[in-house]
Amino acid sequence: TANGKLDRKALPAPDASQLQATYSAPQGELEQQLAAI
Repeated sequence: TANGKLDRKALPAPDASQLQATYSAPQGELEQQLAAI
């Protein structure tokens, strides 16, 4: 919009398949450091 607000009605519906994804723990030192932030 003109004032910088988000038009939520214009967004697509969330993809339900993404909600079923399994958790994957950070692998490696870099990913662990990023996850700790």
